[in-house]
Amino acid sequence: MPEAVKTWQVLELINVTEALFADNEIENPRLNAELLLADTLDIRRFDLYLSFDRPVGENELSAYRNRVKRRLAREPLQYITGKTEFFGLPIEVNPAVLIPRPETELLAEKTLAIAQGLKFSSPRILEIGTGSGCISIAIAHSIECQIDASDISKDALETAKKNSAANSTSEKINFILKDILSEPANFDDYDIVVSNPPYIPIDEYNLLEAELKNYEPRSALTDESDGLTFYRKILDIWSLSTSCSALLLEIGDNKSKSVETLLKERKIGNYAFHNDLLRIPRVLILERKR
Repeated sequence: MPEAVKTWQVLELINVTEALFADNEIENPRLNAELLLADTLDIRRFDLYLSFDRPVGENELSAYRNRVKRRLAREPLQYITGKTEFFGLPIEVNPAVLIPRPETELLAEKTLAIAQGLKFSSPRILEIGTGSGCISIAIAHSIECQIDASDISKDALETAKKNSAANSTSEKINFILKDILSEPANFDDYDIVVSNPPYIPIDEYNLLEAELKNYEPRSALTDESDGLTFYRKILDIWSLSTSCSALLLEIGDNKSKSVETLLKERKIGNYAFHNDLLRIPRVLILERKR
């Protein structure tokens, strides 16, 4: 008589996966297990708690096991599910784009505050290095504006265009293939410039955890140098501009002093650093005196 195949229930799978993830030092093992299973079953995470005794079908189980293996290999959860949230908006992600971080929401928040303070009917905004498009989309979803969102990656721009369409911001955002380091740029065409540039020095990049180094796009993380290449270029362009009202830049952990040195070298004043929720200087804002 053939041996009966075990039928797994939702709670059993969550508990077993949580223990497996914990043993393999996956951060937040319970959350990872629940999000993977909810996405596999195409239900909300909350609904798992209403379905603990629900049997998991053979095809669902196979798909879930595959995803668990990918997570054990340190593939980021967001790439496995293909999605995340930024500013409360759904954002598609894949290995062509950096996964949006919660701390980057401060950059979008500050940009919105300045845009609204300018009191223009439709401010002109440039984003440098848009990636998934999350920053531009968050801004365009909240106010009337016109945004040029640039990136050096065609694949990233295709993802950003999809995200913009999914969040009904396509009419406000123009996506541009451009390399800020090698192509001419003029900030005077814009009221606001915003960027979360690659700021990890190459020596730190080589020490990154596997989730980052093995899966997220290298060009979005490091400048292959000291982590300040993009800041030098962007600040040089800002120094030559005369009418752009504000420049906002995300900065890395413990990088505010290095960036401030660049400001002083260029004799740039009227700037401020703003802390994230962990009280780490995260956003640099430069404003033109009016």
